[in-house]
Amino acid sequence: MKISLQHITGAVIGGAVSGLFFYALGQHDGKQDAALKVAQAVTQAIQNRAGINETIDNLDSVALCVELGGVRDQCEQLRGMAEDQP
Repeated sequence: MKISLQHITGAVIGGAVSGLFFYALGQHDGKQDAALKVAQAVTQAIQNRAGINETIDNLDSVALCVELGGVRDQCEQLRGMAEDQP
């Protein structure tokens, strides 16, 4: 069996086409993996935020003031202010 220039050219073109196909497939899978990781990170951030919101909602004004770094004596002045306001 004699190998001709047509056979070699066909093999090179076939290899290039299949190489491009697998390259594109790998790029596509990589983009999907990246998008999935971003979606998971956003989901985790939303869950964390829900927990933080629940914690903050359960704090009274004095506890929130102290949690944000206020001095307890100064934060105590907030006690009763919410009731005074209409």
